[in-house]
Amino acid sequence: MVNGPEQQWPLLPRQSTSTPDAPLPPRPQPARRLAPGYSPNDPLRISATWSSESRRGRWVVPPYMTAAPNMSNITLDLRDAVADAETIHLAVEGVAASVRLIVPEGWGIDTDRLGKGLGSIRNRIVPYALAGYPLVVVTGTVGLGTFVARRERFYERWGRGRRGPGQPPREILR
Repeated sequence: MVNGPEQQWPLLPRQSTSTPDAPLPPRPQPARRLAPGYSPNDPLRISATWSSESRRGRWVVPPYMTAAPNMSNITLDLRDAVADAETIHLAVEGVAASVRLIVPEGWGIDTDRLGKGLGSIRNRIVPYALAGYPLVVVTGTVGLGTFVARRERFYERWGRGRRGPGQPPREILR
């Protein structure tokens, strides 16, 4: 048996020597996966069990989030956060825990759809946002825990620089 250019290999059943008349279908593109939080079916899930979880500093807040503390605390500090949407949907799935939201001036928090069992809900923020600022709509239940929405306290401003209403957050140097 000779292996070389003069060797005639048999054609496999799917191979043919003729060119197809119809154009080839387009190649399938790989599916793009969005980051969590940009679809109601795939929210950004922040969970903590027997520990504390917090998001502080400059971070991007997606339109859909879920806070799920279990015997723990979750703090979402939105003072330097950048919102991707005008309405942010936050679902709370608390068992015996607390969720704390700290928001800057102009933001609004709507807790009308948030239920409680033996826990408490404290919202110190108006349920509407100023023009150009996002509104956080909170749903779910807190169970035995607490939900607190508030502005920053005076001692939390120390070291952050002076900022007036409507001014951008100062740049964080690292």
